[in-house]
This record gives sequence, C-alpha cells and structure tokens, in this order.
Amino acid sequence: MQRRIFLNGSMNINGNTARLTNQVFRDLEYTPIHLTEFHINQIRPDSDQQDDFQKVMNQLILADHIVIGTPVYWSSMSGYLKTFIDRFADALEAPLAGKRVYLLIQGTAPEDAIPFITNVISHLCRRFHMKYKGLATNSNEASKLHDLMVNEK
Repeated sequence: MQRRIFLNGSMNINGNTARLTNQVFRDLEYTPIHLTEFHINQIRPDSDQQDDFQKVMNQLILADHIVIGTPVYWSSMSGYLKTFIDRFADALEAPLAGKRVYLLIQGTAPEDAIPFITNVISHLCRRFHMKYKGLATNSNEASKLHDLMVNEK
C-alpha cells in the first residue's frame, strides 16, 4: 500500500491550499501534516534543537508520495514551509531517495513567485534524490497530478 503525506505550509489548515490538495488526492488515503501544528525552530548552528522537526521528518521518511502545499505569501512560499525546508540541513542523511514529490502552489499573484518556489522544491528533490513529479496551481492541474499519482508504482 502506498503511503501519502500532505505537507501543508498554509496557516489555514482548511483553506484554499487544502482544497486544492483534496482534488489531488480525491479518493486516495493520505495523512495531512499541518506545519502550523508543530513547533519547528529556525535553523541555527547548534545541533541540539528541541522542537518537532524530526517528528515531521520521520513521517516523510515513511511516505511514498509527498504533496507539498503552500500559498503565495509576499512573493514566496509560506514562512512555515521555508523554515521546515531550511532545517533539512539537520537531516542530510535522511533516507528520502525515491520519494515522489508533488508541489501545490495556491495563489498565482505575483506570477514570479511560482518559478522561485518550484526551483527551491526541485533543488531539494535533487539534493535528497527524490523524484519531483510536477506542479499544480489550479483544479485542472491538480487532477493531472492525481492521475499521475495513481499511475505511479
């Protein structure tokens, strides 16, 4: 059985980003991880961080499919998601190779935010040998990601 995770970077757990995610998963089982429900510190030089980063990372390690969702905030991804991504520096040996990653960006203004966010996620996937599968910013694209996910083995 495939394990699917939704990593929600929105401060509104039932907002537009979650609605777009529901279109990706439709009838598929998945586990939502709302970053707003976890305490994740900013990156810092000491490695003895007391927060929930590893708890969230452990969920990603168990996943086959990871859908990362973020609204556009001030021409970028949400701070919740950016902080979590920055902390990947604390997990350089995490066994993430082969995970399939799908990106949802809710809100398209300004348009220059989309390539920036996509570039960061693509780079993260390359660094950790995950498979970046695509982007959805609307319902039609979300349906295509659903079909892609269903057909992935």
